[in-house]
Amino acid sequence: TLLREIQRTGGRANMADQAAVPITLLSGFLGAGKTTLLRQALENKEGLKVAVVVNDVAKVNIDSKLVRERTVGKGDDDLADCVELQNGCACCNASDELLEGMSQLLRLAKRRGIKYDRIIIELSGVAEPKNIRREFVEAAEAGNESMKLVELQTMITVVDSPSFTELYQSGDSINRRPDLCAEEGEEVVESDRKVVELLVEQVECADFIVLNKKDKMNPENMEYLTGVVGTINPSAQIVPCEWGKVSLDTVFGPPKGTSWVSKADDEDDLRDAVAAAKHLRDKKRKEPDEGHACDDNCGHEHGHGHGHGHEHGHSHDGKACDHKECENSDSIRQTTTSAAKKFGITSFVYSRRRPFHPQRLMKAILYLPVKVDPETGKMMDSWEFPHAKEEAKNGDDVADGSCMKKIIRSKGFVWVANQHRSAQYWSHAGHYFELRALGLWWAATALDKWPDGGDNSSKEVQKIVEDFSREEPSQRWGDRRQEIVFIGIGMHEKSIEKVMDECLLTDEEMKTYVEQAKLSPADVVKVDTATNSAVSV
Repeated sequence: TLLREIQRTGGRANMADQAAVPITLLSGFLGAGKTTLLRQALENKEGLKVAVVVNDVAKVNIDSKLVRERTVGKGDDDLADCVELQNGCACCNASDELLEGMSQLLRLAKRRGIKYDRIIIELSGVAEPKNIRREFVEAAEAGNESMKLVELQTMITVVDSPSFTELYQSGDSINRRPDLCAEEGEEVVESDRKVVELLVEQVECADFIVLNKKDKMNPENMEYLTGVVGTINPSAQIVPCEWGKVSLDTVFGPPKGTSWVSKADDEDDLRDAVAAAKHLRDKKRKEPDEGHACDDNCGHEHGHGHGHGHEHGHSHDGKACDHKECENSDSIRQTTTSAAKKFGITSFVYSRRRPFHPQRLMKAILYLPVKVDPETGKMMDSWEFPHAKEEAKNGDDVADGSCMKKIIRSKGFVWVANQHRSAQYWSHAGHYFELRALGLWWAATALDKWPDGGDNSSKEVQKIVEDFSREEPSQRWGDRRQEIVFIGIGMHEKSIEKVMDECLLTDEEMKTYVEQAKLSPADVVKVDTATNSAVSV
């Protein structure tokens, strides 16, 4: 096996040399510019040893041919630095092949006596980055040998800037847009996922978002797009560019700060979004008094840790940072925030500790542009990206639900009255909407089934504990809650809150809910407020 071969031929010292080769995942639709960026990495002048896994759904892999053309005349050894997947996208049926491809590259590097500086995996246009991330976690948990020698470090998404708005407001499914995932004449991958659903996943599941083809955008539209993308994923570094030309030090280094998307899971992603929205709200509230300096006891939820608590990357520890990369990152984030302010791009967190009435919730959902004709399968509602210059209305848009049309993205945890034990996941973007079971609420989950066996010293457990209510009367319901992040352009927050509040159970309905809840299995975990720890009941 690979690990035994390394141990036999080089011992522990050589294992250290081989350990933790960083991996970068490269996502984006066909034509966004992934291959251009990949070629730039392969042709780097810094002497970096880069290996690539090219993942395409094509029967004949065009992108792999480009890589091979680049290496012609430099010896057969260089050709082997590229592994070509033949059996479809890695998130579907080629996960084993993907892992074997990495093992093949590591064995090759060992025989040559070299260590790759990075392995880049170019995903197909239809690949789902969250699934790939999950594959890496599951492979590590299963003891896959390759996972002891590599580390999924950076996730990059390349966006075709001129097409972003058109794709976002599209109601099409992926299988109706072969131009996004297959070259002419190639087999189209069957997928019922909406184009906007996958586009949003690509943007949100990224440490770096490369906004390519900015030369085809006027400056104002580019600034607008930067604000939109930066609000959808406030943790990512936004990198506008032309022809895929970006600083390799920027996009192929580790993510800046503490929020590593590659180390998160779906629940972490939601917590990150909530923390970021609250942080922006606190920052906005402080703006009139720019001289105010917050200390650690100010009570504001800054969200600096972004929820998932992985201690990677460098820390400033309150000191001035002279890292050039951090200066660039801070400058880009400031530009993104300024653009969001200029164009009225805002976000807020809707938080309540009372369940929704299912019928009234459905009425609110149908205010979103998500109604589908059951006969034709086509969208019944027209919807366009809200205009950047439109002003938010002041409360006169509740009765007809038009305030909900200003929302471009919303996601979070939902508590529905007829699903007492099950948390629901709310996800909406453009014409796409999903409300699905996420699993049991943690209060209804045995403590030994929690992460790290429910050990209260675990950071993962403490994150969950913080989701439990500390106040009556909601304390009895544990971590059940409404917690939805809304992102929009020209949104009127109070109007949206009113629409959502009308879905909550009334006091009389709440009495009935309490009685019905007694018929369900009792919760098995509560939080001891004195020790701030989870305990079995």
